[in-house]
Amino acid sequence: MAPSELVTLARRIGLQGLAITDHNAVAGIGEAMSAAGRDFLVLPGIEVSTASGHVLGYGVREVVPRDLSVAETVERITALGGIAVAAHPFRFWSGLGSEALGEARFSAFETSNGRTLRRGNERARERARASKVGETGGSDSHFLDEVARAVTSVDSGMTTADDLLQQLAAGKTHSQGFDRDVSGTLRYVPKAVGEWVVRGMKRI
Repeated sequence: MAPSELVTLARRIGLQGLAITDHNAVAGIGEAMSAAGRDFLVLPGIEVSTASGHVLGYGVREVVPRDLSVAETVERITALGGIAVAAHPFRFWSGLGSEALGEARFSAFETSNGRTLRRGNERARERARASKVGETGGSDSHFLDEVARAVTSVDSGMTTADDLLQQLAAGKTHSQGFDRDVSGTLRYVPKAVGEWVVRGMKRI
């Protein structure tokens, strides 16, 4: 979807802002920010494919090389002034999994992901609370009708991207939303498998 369409929809359904976290790319951030203007928050970011699974880099405007270790990826995100979050850590295909989660220090785990099954989100929530880190939610939307299935909320007043990044770094964000349901699975699995085959059976 076009980033400008995403911003338009997010405004209409009442979100205060959104994060642009494309896979291993940052080109969509500028278009989203232009469409947002001054009264809607666009948090720049990226979803990086590490050697073990996906890591979100919030506050990042530069490409972080893919296929690095989890530890090096988190170091690069931090060096760019970003906040590293473990994306859908227990999702089959692209989650880090239990062992890789321990390879780096994350500010938060994504514990409510709109394209992850309930058990995966539950496991992420249990691990985040045991690790005493923050929680984030994300729709992980690849289609407009998936926007806001899961969201991140903050308790304090937040007006800028820097404010939100500080809340993320301090582990003070919360997640809420819906898990992937049957209709979502019927859409997601054929798409994921089809794209995997087209990629030569390589991970995203």
